[in-house]
Amino acid sequence: MRLRSHLLILTLGTLLPMVILGVAATALIAEREKAVFRRGATERTLALLTAVDAELSSHSTSLQALAASDRLASFDLAALHEEAQRALTIRRSWRGVRLAFPSGRLILDTAVPPGGVLPRLTEHASFDEALRTGEPVIGDLYEENGLYSFRVRVPIVAGGVTRYVLTALADPGAIEALLARQRLPPDWVGVVLDDNRRIVARTVDSRKMVGQLASESLRAALDRASEGWFHGTTLEGMEVYTPYNRSPYSGWTVAMGIPTATVEAGAWRVTWLLALGVLAALATAILLATALGRRITAPIGALAAAARAVGSGAPAVPAGTERVAEVHDVARALADAARAVRERENALRAADRAKDEFLAMLGHELRNPLGALLTAAHLLEETGPREGPGSTAPEIISRQVRHMTRLVDDLLDVSRVTSGKVELSRRPIDLAELVAGVVDSLRAAGRLDEHEVRVETEPAWVHADGARLEQVLSNLLGNAVKFTPAGGRIDVEVARRGGEAVLAVTDSGVGLPPELVPRVFDLFVQGERSLDRSLGGLGIGLTLVKRLVELHGGSVAAASDGEGTGARFTVRLPAIEPPAQRPEQRPADPPPPHRHTILLIEDNGDARRALHEALARQGHQVFEAADGAAGLAAAAELRPEVAVVDIGLPGLDGYEVARRLRAEPGGASLALIALTGYGQEETRQRALTAGFDDYLTKPVSPDRLSGIIDSVVAVAAARSAPT
Repeated sequence: MRLRSHLLILTLGTLLPMVILGVAATALIAEREKAVFRRGATERTLALLTAVDAELSSHSTSLQALAASDRLASFDLAALHEEAQRALTIRRSWRGVRLAFPSGRLILDTAVPPGGVLPRLTEHASFDEALRTGEPVIGDLYEENGLYSFRVRVPIVAGGVTRYVLTALADPGAIEALLARQRLPPDWVGVVLDDNRRIVARTVDSRKMVGQLASESLRAALDRASEGWFHGTTLEGMEVYTPYNRSPYSGWTVAMGIPTATVEAGAWRVTWLLALGVLAALATAILLATALGRRITAPIGALAAAARAVGSGAPAVPAGTERVAEVHDVARALADAARAVRERENALRAADRAKDEFLAMLGHELRNPLGALLTAAHLLEETGPREGPGSTAPEIISRQVRHMTRLVDDLLDVSRVTSGKVELSRRPIDLAELVAGVVDSLRAAGRLDEHEVRVETEPAWVHADGARLEQVLSNLLGNAVKFTPAGGRIDVEVARRGGEAVLAVTDSGVGLPPELVPRVFDLFVQGERSLDRSLGGLGIGLTLVKRLVELHGGSVAAASDGEGTGARFTVRLPAIEPPAQRPEQRPADPPPPHRHTILLIEDNGDARRALHEALARQGHQVFEAADGAAGLAAAAELRPEVAVVDIGLPGLDGYEVARRLRAEPGGASLALIALTGYGQEETRQRALTAGFDDYLTKPVSPDRLSGIIDSVVAVAAARSAPT
């Protein structure tokens, strides 16, 4: 065999590992190209899904703004009709706005002039879902009058009861326009499906395809999982790879059909390039073998060495010292920044300013220490001894704080009632059920343990504010317990007498002297007390009972046969007929708690530290500021998720702090909670106007505060989401 043949065989043998490696590399790189393409397409699908959710959320937000109209609160349907018509000129993708009672009866339709005959409710699924969840709902496509639209429904809740459901009929063309703005390649098929897997919008033949079911392969994939990637066919029969993702917000799905050739093009390019490279290497080797036959040893050695190097895999060039130095510089910069943050935190903790003025309201003056006590008691319950002499201390503290809070609330409520500032949130209530609930709560709290309490009720429905009636009954029962010795008897009766619902509380206690009976409901009127004030009280509970009952259009009377004979208090309220029964809805399980970065802006040191410790024990990262200026600086430095702000801060008050935080870049994404001792409705409204998301009156338990933090963080996230 000639040397050329030997050289050729040697050359081919030397190149064989490269060819094998090339084939393996081709397969790996081809798969990698497909994986990279898949990842990019999936991310694009997620981006489109985010844009669709933002578009749907903007519909819901606009509808919620209309739901907050004063016209609705005053039930001025004509004015509300005009306001809804104006909303249609702003949201051009809306075909109409409708308002319905929970029963489904329409009371407003922008397509029907005021006073006209209104149609019946058509699409029930999303309507029932809005009633069930109490949250905005995005409905599925529905054909009405030859046009497809989807419903955006917002339940309007007042006093814990859904009063109405406000609905916008949205044109799916808005989703089609959103798809068009994505500028997908012309051979891709983008599609948006509703929860019933019907086409809402499509980049190809959208108008023709709206309302049709998605392709069989896409529906089969959705049966398997809510997101993924599969190989299937479009409705036109084109073979495609499809990334898809279903929104947990709306239940809608976004998918992209990408031609198989497009996905595999990169892999084929790599295959051809590598094949051409191998062929070029073979041709070069053959030419070199022919031309340099006499100098074969060196080229073969070089080729063998190169083959061995390629076969074994050369290690990556190690990072130079410059890169290591840069990493070192970054680490040092981070350490410096962390040290600066710690120094600022220490400065904030050291900047605890003494209060230089008294608080304006008595509620604020008393609720601040009550809030600190309640939080401290919460911490004691979690960390204190479970047995021994100190084990009952937290329970005693909590019980006494609740008692003091009731006294403060009664005192402030009397002030508001007498000045006409209390507004009732009325709804149909069975007085018998309300009584049973209050008695059960008092029993659970141990307040009735020393007395024989008998309850005899029959259904008696009233149109009333449930919270205020609970306040009435709690005061009457508390009065009976207070003035009835241990072992005595207390009877609670509810009955309907003609057009009245009658509530009576009778005790076997000390009774009332005849001269006190006519004045027992007067403010601060009490019978004689011993020096030890063993029966306690401020003399305002019965005054509050009388004013609240009268606000409901009822009356209350006291009766007693004299001292030592007990007393009877009878409340009479206008009765109503029982409302139509609705199926009982099982409440949704509470979501798991989340962990947040929280900034406390509170000038009361005890309250701040106690709340800091309680929230930190729940897993939150908590920072503190003792006044408004320090709070603004800390918020700018720390960028927290949540700021809990006291209203009565020295210097900059809480309203100004909220306004400035909202004005900062990114301020819309900050969840703001007012935590204060001021309990007036006007203070609450002023706080919400200043930019707070929620308003809490001290004292508040850490568990309740943590739950509200989760809610307002979700609201802030929705508010700041891109549209």
